[in-house]
Amino acid sequence: MNKIIFNWVLLILYMFFIFYFSSFDKIFIVEKSPNFYLKDKLLHVLEYSILGFLTYNTFRQHEFLNKKIFFYSIMFATIYGITDELHQLFVFNREFSIFDIIADYLGSSLVLIKKLL
Repeated sequence: MNKIIFNWVLLILYMFFIFYFSSFDKIFIVEKSPNFYLKDKLLHVLEYSILGFLTYNTFRQHEFLNKKIFFYSIMFATIYGITDELHQLFVFNREFSIFDIIADYLGSSLVLIKKLL
């Protein structure tokens, strides 16, 4: 399979993975664990660092994006995080959280900042 197509398929599958798990009722997620809020935000950072990495790998295959590839990768992952939060408005017992969006942004940024160093 062509590497460009493979990277796009991998990225889209991971985005479906995020969407699927954000469709679960909050009761499904163990909320009563100690430091749940911190663990939730760290999970968002991890989840979106993977998305940022997959986005970067996909976008770097396209020459017209090369000059601003880090910006586009971070923005793509962050905008997807915003749409995921909007999606959760329609899921029973879930809510929109600006702090989740911030964690998504940090996650997508952290993995790409490491690539710059």
